Amino acid sequence: MARIAPLATALLGLVLCFQAAVGLAGELGAGAWRAAGRLSVVGRLPWLDDYAVFVSVSLLVAGIAALVAAGRGHGR
Repeated sequence: MARIAPLATALLGLVLCFQAAVGLAGELGAGAWRAAGRLSVVGRLPWLDDYAVFVSVSLLVAGIAALVAAGRGHGR
């Protein structure tokens, strides 16, 4: 069970970073990547339209924090 926690945390961090990258590509890419709208969770929530960049950056920070936590917990 102790080996599963760092792997699950790392997977969560990767998913959060992926969602952040897709959300930022969709918002800041000026339509360069049309698939971002279908892949982004933030793009599907209409009440976050005004805050999409902020939410994507927040997801990126949370994803990096999860990856760092998984890396530090792996050595124990």
